[in-house]
Amino acid sequence: MDIDEPMDSQATSFPESQPSSLTFSQTLIGTSKALKVTELAALLKTLHEELKELDQNVEQDSLTTVTKELIHKQLMKNSNKTIKALVACCLADIIRLHAPTCPYTMDQLKSIFSLFVNQLSHFGAETPDFQYHFYLLENLQSVKTFLLLNEMDNADELVLPMIDDFFKVTEKAGLARNVELCMTDVLIQLIEEVRILGPELTELILEQFEKFEKGSSNPAYLMALDICFACPNILQRRVCQYFSDALISVSGESSSDEFEEVKKTHNLILKINAAAPDLLLNVLPLLQEEMKVDQLNIRQLATETMGQMFADPASAVAEKYPLIWKTWLGRRDDKAIAVRVKWLEMCVDIYKNHRESVPELIECFKEKLSDPDDKVRTTACKVVGEVDMESDLKAMDKALLKSVAERTKDKKSSVRAVAMNTIGSIYQNCFARIQANDKMAIEKVGWIPDTILNRLYVGELSVTMNLESTIQKYILPELENDLERTERLITIVESLEEKQKLAFTALVRKQKLFNENMNKYVKLCQEQIENNNQSEHDVSKADEFMKYIAGHFLDKARTLNALRSFLNRESDRDIKLLKSCIDLDRDYKRVLVAKNKLLANLNEDQSAIVEIFQALLNRSCPLILNKSNVPQLLKLSKTAKGRRRTASTQRGTIARELLKEISTTYPTMYTTYMKDILQEIMSDNDNTSEESLEILAEISKAKNGSMVYKPGNEVEYAAIALGNMKNAKTVLADLASNMCDELLIDSANLTSNLTALSQFALYAYDLITPSVDSIIQFIEADLLQARTREFDNENNDWCPYEDLPELSQQKLIGVRLLVNYLTACKEKAEPEDYIVHRIFSILWDLLDRSCDGAKSDNVCAAETSHFRLGASQAIVSLTTFVKYTNELTVPKFEKLGITLQDTCYYVRYEFAESLMKGLQTEQIHSRYYALLFLCAHEPEEALLKQVKSFVQKRLSTMSVKQGESSVLDASLVRLIHLLAHHPDFSVATDDLDISAQYLRFYISCVANADNVSLLYYILQNIKLSQDMVSQDLSENSYVLSDLACALIDSKCKEASWSLIPNEVRVTLHSNKLYRKLPSTTIQAETIKKNYLPNEYIQQLEKEHHHKSGEKRSRSSISSASKRQLSEEEQKLFRMYGKLPDRKDLLGHKLKERKYFDSGDYALSKAGKEPLAIGSEHPSPDTIPHSNPVSLPGSSPVKESPLVTETANETKQ
Repeated sequence: MDIDEPMDSQATSFPESQPSSLTFSQTLIGTSKALKVTELAALLKTLHEELKELDQNVEQDSLTTVTKELIHKQLMKNSNKTIKALVACCLADIIRLHAPTCPYTMDQLKSIFSLFVNQLSHFGAETPDFQYHFYLLENLQSVKTFLLLNEMDNADELVLPMIDDFFKVTEKAGLARNVELCMTDVLIQLIEEVRILGPELTELILEQFEKFEKGSSNPAYLMALDICFACPNILQRRVCQYFSDALISVSGESSSDEFEEVKKTHNLILKINAAAPDLLLNVLPLLQEEMKVDQLNIRQLATETMGQMFADPASAVAEKYPLIWKTWLGRRDDKAIAVRVKWLEMCVDIYKNHRESVPELIECFKEKLSDPDDKVRTTACKVVGEVDMESDLKAMDKALLKSVAERTKDKKSSVRAVAMNTIGSIYQNCFARIQANDKMAIEKVGWIPDTILNRLYVGELSVTMNLESTIQKYILPELENDLERTERLITIVESLEEKQKLAFTALVRKQKLFNENMNKYVKLCQEQIENNNQSEHDVSKADEFMKYIAGHFLDKARTLNALRSFLNRESDRDIKLLKSCIDLDRDYKRVLVAKNKLLANLNEDQSAIVEIFQALLNRSCPLILNKSNVPQLLKLSKTAKGRRRTASTQRGTIARELLKEISTTYPTMYTTYMKDILQEIMSDNDNTSEESLEILAEISKAKNGSMVYKPGNEVEYAAIALGNMKNAKTVLADLASNMCDELLIDSANLTSNLTALSQFALYAYDLITPSVDSIIQFIEADLLQARTREFDNENNDWCPYEDLPELSQQKLIGVRLLVNYLTACKEKAEPEDYIVHRIFSILWDLLDRSCDGAKSDNVCAAETSHFRLGASQAIVSLTTFVKYTNELTVPKFEKLGITLQDTCYYVRYEFAESLMKGLQTEQIHSRYYALLFLCAHEPEEALLKQVKSFVQKRLSTMSVKQGESSVLDASLVRLIHLLAHHPDFSVATDDLDISAQYLRFYISCVANADNVSLLYYILQNIKLSQDMVSQDLSENSYVLSDLACALIDSKCKEASWSLIPNEVRVTLHSNKLYRKLPSTTIQAETIKKNYLPNEYIQQLEKEHHHKSGEKRSRSSISSASKRQLSEEEQKLFRMYGKLPDRKDLLGHKLKERKYFDSGDYALSKAGKEPLAIGSEHPSPDTIPHSNPVSLPGSSPVKESPLVTETANETKQ
């Protein structure tokens, strides 16, 4: 009770009663010497018992004697603890009974309170006087005796030791709860009413938050918490002062020790915020200011601290302090990368715990995804994946996910990897809803697999590795249930656009090729164990092959070291596991078990190579498509037979597409299921049997000669299947003979007969050999000479194969028959040479059939375009075989290159695609690199960029293989020779401009600081040689050599490259292109002479000076370049890279030769999104060539039927 109020106990129940009085009359002080302890203790106990029963309605005079005696030094300073405790209790009661006045002077009070404090310090110890200590504490608490300290100076010094003792004793001793409550109440009185608020008390209270975490049950912590809750307003100022002193003390440049103290202070603030946030009312503005200071470590720490406070689930800091929230949001744009990164990391828990802040955070995330620094972009991508946004689809921001998806094309590989993982993990978390046909989930995240597969078009090694990892980790993760895994595969493929389905096909086929390489690697490992004494040649050959494999990955050195390490490990156990996990004949579970076991073994013994082997296995293990998918796909495909287009039939259609892809890429997976496929074909009555036959045909090709069968496109597929039977020659001889006899131009069965014969020619050529003369005669004299009068009104240069007139299709199938026959006979004695020459003669003649000629003769022009394309592709394919190499002479090779400058865009595009595909897979000779540079004048920028990107990427990967680093360098010799024999070559200035464009294109693709000296040396060597094909044209090569040297010299000056003497010996293909000049005198003359016209040399010098000036001042733009160019000028500007001076002459020349089409069939730009890295066009190594390319206003363009069957047969 208050000292100003009477105590409740013994309160005056009867106001009219007489005051009581103290009856104790003995003296407590000895006259000559002090009383004995026992005697004095007995007296004090008696006095204590009587005093505690009295209330304030007591006769004051009766208290006078004891009031004086109790403060005598014999009692106050008695050495006996019990006596002191009793004295303290009696004094507390005397003060209570005298209230509201006090019978003691200020000095006496000071001594009394010192005694009180001393007695209250004994609570932690075992003592017989506990009852007196507790009575004293309870008395002081209830009477609020400590309020008397208000009139005393230096009261803080008096009570602080007691307060310290209170916290210490409650922390360590198991006191009764009522004791703790009394102590707490005393402390609250001291703070609220006595105003004991020195920094020491503040520190004592805050020290408890520092020692204990939120939720602690320690009494000292609970006491501090109760005090904070009881008097927040008073403590706010003191707490603010405390933190202000602590933070300001290191506001300047701080040492590491000082900064550690600041970190402790911030940690304390966080603990207080978690338990008693009201105390920090005036502290948060200090942190707000810290977020703006120049010191990076302080600014970052403040940002982190505030972020944690905002993130607290129970916190309302953002709502209470909107300005501080705004300041904190502004740290996302801090000049320091570390602060921006830390800011993003803090956002994760804020997003999860405070949904009201999500809209603001989402907009901030979008900004940070475009941050200039890659570490910030990486963190932004990571944070989006960690905020658990998929838990609330309604709040999920699709635009944010799209922004993350854009980062999968980032220039930095670290950003791309994290972005890919983020969207992959989000898709994985939402897949169950997608599978359940949740429309919102499909709309918000269903596009993710499509976007991921789109990145295959970037053509960057690191992007492809990230893509493969993401697909196997998130899109098609480990799932042992075959049906669930297959249904998931169908769901994903169904969500893909056509372009991305093509990419998926490319990915699968890329993995098949790599699987073959890894099987070769396994054989190397087995041979290493079996044969310990390998020759140097074998060791070198093995190492070159490992370099080749490593070249398919970003970190070539680490990959190569990992492959070498595994090889030298000679672990038979792990080699068997590697073989098992890449075995196409093993089911999914066995592959998965082998893969995981292998990685576990490597992690135990060689953990450094685990990451590399994970990437190798991602690409080579049959996990995306596996043989265990086949029976599930066969079941699901049967739902595609319904006429109504439903979700079920759509999924059935996807299943059939996947079955066809397996039959093409992994036909051996069908071995176990052949009976099921045959039964389906035998029982099928509708057109879906065509698809089953197609699957059977692909399997037949893969298992040629090992399968026996019982006796539109169905014809083609059936013919393939029949042609691959063991007994095909015996069973089908009469059938083939009858078909040959029925080859008549007006036969109703001509198309089906030609189709069947073309497949027999490829897979059972013996059936065709007896009648090959008559077949060639029919095709050459009858079929190809027939005039195709059917065409549309415009008679366009191109239309899809399916839209060609029937006669045109028959002609193309007929030529394909001849090409297939030569392909099948590539290693056979037959046919005789005259037949080979005759067929090649037909192909070369087809190259001369032009659209202009067709239009003049009023026949189908599109037919001739298909002829030129198909014949070009067939010649390239056939001449890769040794038997037919002599059919490709130097002049004919250079004639073949003109196809890349065909008047029809589709011919140019498809032929360039086939060359790039062949070069990439090494199915054709490296001489064809030279032809690609004829695309320099390609008016369609998309194709030009695609070719350039391909050449540059091939150049970067060729350094992996020994001896291949010069392939593109040597192509310079072929290019010079080709241009020297070009029908448009002359030394006229305008024609040299055209030649210069080819050379500039070559230099832009190939030249770099490392090889420019070699290129220059090659060009000089050409001037020491003479043309073997036509000696009279040697000077053309010299002109081009000088022109190329001048352009290289200009490039070196522009790029600050050095031309240094080259000691590498160069062979200029002397057996076919050039031979050395006969004498050193002639050589000296040619090497000294500059064969370029003087006026052209001056023109080149002016252009170089103009470029130099333009480089020095980009803002200085000529008035000519500012004016609006005409449509024709713009076209020429795209061709030559400069303003079209002398345009009339150039235009006349271009028109005369008809190098370019009119642009009516320009490749659609729709769907060609710009990429941050790599090329924006499909890389030939990623896109299967046989798939269609979408063009505006027409059906997809397919590869010419002339070479459809030979693409996979050709080998270098």
